[in-house]
Amino acid sequence: MTSPRVFVRTLVALAITCVAASPSISDDASTSPFQPHVDMKTFMEHVLGPAAAIIWRVNGVVIDEKGEHDLSPKSDDDWEQIVSGAATLAEAANALMIPQRVPDAAWNPYVKKLADAADKAYRAAEAHDLKSVSEVSDQLDGICAACHRHYGLE
Repeated sequence: MTSPRVFVRTLVALAITCVAASPSISDDASTSPFQPHVDMKTFMEHVLGPAAAIIWRVNGVVIDEKGEHDLSPKSDDDWEQIVSGAATLAEAANALMIPQRVPDAAWNPYVKKLADAADKAYRAAEAHDLKSVSEVSDQLDGICAACHRHYGLE
């Protein structure tokens, strides 16, 4: 029969071995579990751009042969599109902070401003508050333009 002390030591050794062998615990801390699947240009073109365009459209007007057409939301479905666009933009901001996408220390503050504005747009769209969504639309334009200038994307 083994002594209680040997038994406890064996259990501790077994636990340490299991923890060390566990991929979720033993992976290098500098390795992010989040990985980009598309390059930044594709991400902007297919995720961020379309989501932002939905919010920007609230300030839009189309002029054609039939006259002037205000693009602001008129129905619950219109509002739901803005809610979805703002939610997508807010959540996509997290993907911009995947370590492999972060070019320098100035990046995440731009992304934080984007996420905060998208969150405001989301809350305003949920409340059907056109004035607030319109204001955030203008803020988003400035945030995106400043980041694009900083990173030479204009």
